[in-house]
Amino acid sequence: MKKIVLIEPKTKKGHVYSATRMPRLGLPLLGAKLKAAGYDPVLYMAPVAKLPWASILQADLVGISTTTSTCQETYKIAAFLRAQGMTVVIGGIHATYMPEEALQYCDYVVRGEADNHFLPLVDCLATQNIPIDIPGVSYHNGERVVHNPCSTEPVNLDEQPFPDLSLFAQGKPSMAIPVMTSRGCPFNCTFCSVTQMFGRKYRFRSTENILQELERYRGRSIFFCDDNFTADLRRTKQLLQGILDNNINLKSWGGQMRVEAAKDPELLELMNKTGGDMVYVGLESINPATLEAYNKKQTVDEIRESIKLFHQHKIRVHGMFVFGSDADTVETIRDTVDFALETRIDTVQFLMLTPIVGTDLYNKLEEEGRLLTKEWELYDGHHAVFQPALMSPEELQQETFAAFKKFYALRNIFQNFFYTGWGSSFYRGLGWLMVKRFNKQNLWYNRVLQNLQQSSNKAVRLLDCRIQDSKVQVSATAENMSNYLKIYLTETNGVFYLQMNGFLNRFTLKELKRSLKNLLPKHCFHLVVNTEELHFISERYARSFSRFLDKLGKRTRRLQLIYLADSEKHLLLKRNVLKIPRFELFLNKR
Repeated sequence: MKKIVLIEPKTKKGHVYSATRMPRLGLPLLGAKLKAAGYDPVLYMAPVAKLPWASILQADLVGISTTTSTCQETYKIAAFLRAQGMTVVIGGIHATYMPEEALQYCDYVVRGEADNHFLPLVDCLATQNIPIDIPGVSYHNGERVVHNPCSTEPVNLDEQPFPDLSLFAQGKPSMAIPVMTSRGCPFNCTFCSVTQMFGRKYRFRSTENILQELERYRGRSIFFCDDNFTADLRRTKQLLQGILDNNINLKSWGGQMRVEAAKDPELLELMNKTGGDMVYVGLESINPATLEAYNKKQTVDEIRESIKLFHQHKIRVHGMFVFGSDADTVETIRDTVDFALETRIDTVQFLMLTPIVGTDLYNKLEEEGRLLTKEWELYDGHHAVFQPALMSPEELQQETFAAFKKFYALRNIFQNFFYTGWGSSFYRGLGWLMVKRFNKQNLWYNRVLQNLQQSSNKAVRLLDCRIQDSKVQVSATAENMSNYLKIYLTETNGVFYLQMNGFLNRFTLKELKRSLKNLLPKHCFHLVVNTEELHFISERYARSFSRFLDKLGKRTRRLQLIYLADSEKHLLLKRNVLKIPRFELFLNKR
């Protein structure tokens, strides 16, 4: 085992992060470890359609890192590669809390912090052994699922190599260089997954260790991607002073922090001197009841004062708000936009409250039966996926978009030019373009929301028929049985299930298309196609069926294809009819 491919699936268009090229640092860090151990790692961060499949299929092992909103792209990649006989490992926060779901598409799951466990897993697999002693690894052992206990020892950040961004094979991933200086957060916001993944114990790298990494990026822009860069103000100021003392002239830098950081004059001065020109602040809400529900431990007056203090030092503020708490109303959202314009926040991020798997919020809403869907692609902050208490899901969706449009209106682009310079106007202009494009790309979801609320958890049979070629003499012989196809179509909770039993030839394929033409809605969200009992007369019809699935894929956001392990050496897989993972392949091993 030599070549290891690591993939971070890129978010689809229509997501606020789809325009950024900044990778998360987990894979570059693991890549550095693999390289030091003698492996040949290659990293990719791209949409599924733009991944270099010919090269990936030459790898000895593929690892994929995923979040909740990208896990369906991950599953699409993983299932396709495993169908080609490749070994696939999935890691990341979603797989950590949903390992058995992930194992339906891959061979191994690495739960929790993978820093000290991924390389031992690769070494173990290279010698064709079972990873029975590697912490945090989940896998199938026959019919049994094994979950090795996670390590109780936190990762020592100073002992980790610097992430190697040069391992990305498709050019420079970002204009700003991501640098991580700490993990964890001493706070415990109810909707946040950080403390669930990394704990409330705040761990940070030594100043000397961070400065060694920053030496590599003189003259570059840096983004400190810590979840809370100023959780320990003394440490942060010590680091910034070290940047000055060592003459590490950064072009600029930004980082995520809380409002109380603005109360420290010394910190603000050091930010100015070291190139700190933008802060990303979790403001969350201007509703006191919501702030209390989120366990933010901050007030609206503190929010207002922090914006003023940052601006006095010419530091741009990117304010991050979350709409949809049980105390929020339509008026709350509208008042928040007015507040953002009044206080001259430079740029904003209006997200809808999203119950990420593993958080207290998710557990609460699931217990109360308020989740509208578990289509993880929608769990990105831009789609209402639960029933709010004081407004409808449609109101939450529409008012959030209206808030974006009002803030990023053309008349507001130059509002802060004399406060924080051209940078504010530039990013507001980009915001205007993104909102315009994003609104167009997501109009479909307004139609889906109503269906999600009305869908029944009882299966509704839409089609149950048997197709036979009337031109063929009917008999019980196996030869003539090839002219029959049984079709079942049902709908449950907005998910359509198409099951086929029999043989696919020219006639039955034609009748299948005709039967489904008007039964499937024009904008079907999730379609599951079960081919376990479907047989192809020849490779020609396997290809025709693949093209048919492509057309169905244009009518649905998510398409899953279920197939049996043998499936007569399933022609769709054996002959590489499916050349790229256009949809999810779900293997049934029965």
